[in-house]
Order: sequence, then structure tokens, then C-alpha cells
Amino acid sequence: MLSKEISEFLKIYNRKEEELLPADQLESKGVFSGEKEFIEFAEKDYNTDKHWSFEIKKEECALLVIDMQEDFVNPSNPMCVPEAYRMVPRMKGVIEECRELNVPVIYTAHTIAEDCSAGFYEFWEPIKNGAIKEGAPGADIYKGIYPLPNERVIRAKHAYCSFTGTDLDYVLRNLGVKTLIISGTLTNFCCESTARTGYFLNYNILFGEDINATDNALAHEATIRTMRRGFARVLPAEKIIKTLKEGDTLYKEAAAKKEPAPAR
Repeated sequence: MLSKEISEFLKIYNRKEEELLPADQLESKGVFSGEKEFIEFAEKDYNTDKHWSFEIKKEECALLVIDMQEDFVNPSNPMCVPEAYRMVPRMKGVIEECRELNVPVIYTAHTIAEDCSAGFYEFWEPIKNGAIKEGAPGADIYKGIYPLPNERVIRAKHAYCSFTGTDLDYVLRNLGVKTLIISGTLTNFCCESTARTGYFLNYNILFGEDINATDNALAHEATIRTMRRGFARVLPAEKIIKTLKEGDTLYKEAAAKKEPAPAR
């Protein structure tokens, strides 16, 4: 009987079992033998937290609060993401702990205007109708987690990625930041795009499992799985706070168990 992972693979790719590559065609010694084992290996890896990848040090961290704006969070506004609204108390707790621990908190606000709309009007009808319009009240940070006067807000953000066309990278390097704590909305658009670019710019990425939200549970889970496999460490808010306050026990335990890389 085929495993759930293999059955789903065959369904999504519209393949038959006999089309899967046998062991004499696809093998990585000691890892998998044949495509069935390859599929199961990949599934396991998408669900494996790679806590050994880097150590979280509070003095090297910054919390990014991505696009938690009135239009995305307030249930009365046109592009509200209900899960983003529900996670506000949890996110507020992380923000307050970071402030207490002197971890910089940096906000972004995704804004669109006619002269920098790119394809957003075509893809998003509410934006065409005025949501997150540059300078409008709905584009401001949600009142429940509003930044302090001394906290940086990246307001000239006109793309999904918080780095594209902004001064975010300059701000982070000036602060000596090496690890980005990613939080906000939407998980699979602005948060994922920012995490990917941050990784490409050689930052360590810590992706908040329950302080990122989007409008589809499967899309959220897909991002979490991708982050976990090849871009980031993934932790819930409670463990992020604990690690910042008490040190990175998960890293130390995982690194101690990790086998050394084979000699090249």
C-alpha cells in the first residue's frame, strides 16, 4: 500500500505508480533508493527543523513587523486577513519583549500609488479601489501594535519584498543585525518574499510560525514548509521569546547531535 505522501504526489503530478523511477535509476546511498523513498525523504525534510543551522543571539537580532496595517488587520477594512487580526495579541507580546530586551523593532507598510502600482491593480481589485493607498489612513500601521516614535517604519514599500526599493538593508547593517525575526502578513507574499531576499543577502532568518498569517491555511503551511527546508529556522512566538531571554538551547542541543559534514 502506498504512503499518503506518495499517493498525493501521484495525484498532484497526474502520474502512475509505474512511472516512478526505480532504485537503479535514482539513488543516493544511505539516503534514499528509488523515487518512492525520495518522495518520503523530501517530505520528512520539509518537516525537519534545522536548529543547528545558526545560533540566535539577541544582540544580533531585529524583529520585522511586516505590513500589519489597518487595511490588512482591521476587520472593518477591505483586505482584512482574519488570522492576522487574531494573532495581534501574540505579536504584541513578541514586540513588547523585543523592546524590553533592546532588540530593534522595524515596521514596514506596503503602500501603492498610481505611479508605482506595477501589476497590483490587475491582481488585487481592492487595491485598485483604494486599499493600502499611499498616504491613506488604511495604509497606516494597525493601531493595536503601533510603533513607538523612535522605531523605524519603512513606508516607501511598493512591492511584496520589504527590501526592494527601500532602505531596509542599510538600516539593518547600520544596527549590526545578522538575524531577522520575520512576522506579519501575508505569510506567502510579503513575509515570504522578505525572508527569501533576507536570506539571499546573507542574513539568518527566524520565521515566526504563529506570528505570520495569510488568507489560506494551505498557503501558510506551504511557506512554513519551504522556509523550514531551505531558508529559515521556524519557531512559534513562545519559543522565540524564550530563546531571546534565556539563550538558544535548541541550537546547542541540535549542534551537539549533528554529525560532522563528510570530508570533500
